[in-house]
Amino acid sequence: MLWSYPALLQFQTLLKDLDLQMGTIGSKPQRALHPHRIMLRHASERPRQPSNKVYSLITTKQHPTLPLAIHNYNNKATYLLKEWDDLTLAARTLITEKQTGTVVSRSLPKFFNYNEKFAYKPTGNEHAFAIEEKVDGSLISLFWYGGKWMFVSRTSFQSPHAESAQRILDTRYPGALKRLDKESTYVFELVDPKMPIKVVYTKEDLVLLSIVAKDGKEPPHNFDWTALSFSRPKRHVADTVAPSHLSKLNHDNEEGFVVKFWTSPNDRYPKRIKIKFESYFELAEGWKGKPSSSPRMPPSNSQILEIYSKHRLQIHHFKTDDIANTMAKHRENFLNSLEKIADDYGGAPWLNKIEKTWDRIDAIFTLQEGELTDAMSRLKKEGYIPSLANAKSNRLKDTFRKRMRRGDINQKLREALMAWYIDDAPVRRVAAFVNQLEIPVDLRSTEVLGKVEELV
Repeated sequence: MLWSYPALLQFQTLLKDLDLQMGTIGSKPQRALHPHRIMLRHASERPRQPSNKVYSLITTKQHPTLPLAIHNYNNKATYLLKEWDDLTLAARTLITEKQTGTVVSRSLPKFFNYNEKFAYKPTGNEHAFAIEEKVDGSLISLFWYGGKWMFVSRTSFQSPHAESAQRILDTRYPGALKRLDKESTYVFELVDPKMPIKVVYTKEDLVLLSIVAKDGKEPPHNFDWTALSFSRPKRHVADTVAPSHLSKLNHDNEEGFVVKFWTSPNDRYPKRIKIKFESYFELAEGWKGKPSSSPRMPPSNSQILEIYSKHRLQIHHFKTDDIANTMAKHRENFLNSLEKIADDYGGAPWLNKIEKTWDRIDAIFTLQEGELTDAMSRLKKEGYIPSLANAKSNRLKDTFRKRMRRGDINQKLREALMAWYIDDAPVRRVAAFVNQLEIPVDLRSTEVLGKVEELV
């Protein structure tokens, strides 16, 4: 749930006090031990420019029993932000105490595909880099709080993924907790054959991605990972980082690489980029019936049209306001469902493209529904009253057909108007309208939207 207004006021007062005590609290949300004051603006539902739409950039969920809150950037931030700031980047399984605002646990900050606008751009002068397998699993954090270790998934304190992580820890890594630093968060990728994403693994595991301090520090580039018993991503050796070349390596049953860059020998805040294999996108688009916990592939125009039409067919009337409210909810759910695969297909530009396609379809439906209801109103004033008796009279139906041939009636609406005139069942009236809609040819295209190379 989002911050309540009283909680926001309490948090605001707290942050002002902390500003006075610490002085530099507002400098770097990715490193501060307390949330930055812009958390208040980001976590609140309010009008935002340039569209003046009301939404929040960060979603906050409360722990059911402990005084903790988990913060994550949401899909609105993903596809509406013109520029990401430090807080939205840091709000990725960011856990704080509710009363004090103190950071309890951090995960890895948000990072991007190499060809996205917001991705880190290597200079070639970095001190060191590491190319690691990008494990295709679910992000899991392990941290110490209240006298015990806790697993959380990316967005939830309680989830099947957290339960699976605990089971794997107990069975595969007994005794591993004794070596861990209670002041740090251990960030894993959970792979579980029962909960695959796109790459299907044969055994369940916790793959340790990094160790993150409460101020965001990570291990140095020469850290000895063998001191810990957990699995680690496979390393790829190369003299230089050439993303377009690496994307073509297409290792079997792998997603791609994550490349980490350290700018100096003492750098503890490495930068990251993603490099997805071309074969991974082909896997997503050519999925062969394997189960997935996320949407498997990006939609085409025709698929978006089909989804919209199916939802509209479930609304068995032509009440404008009710239709608009219901379809707005379906729109939001549809866009939310694409969040998991957005990074794979171009991030914010891709989501904007999907949103515009949905809105264009909605405008076409709305315009032609307006024509239909206007025509029904005019015909009713002329004495054409809907009735089941009309269906039994060929004479009345012929008269009605002649009336519809006049130039003031859109001929594409004839079947829908006849269904109205004979007082057909509501479900059939709506179906007659949807099936006869004038749809531009490009909206029936089966070409997948947002291939990555189109958005570079």
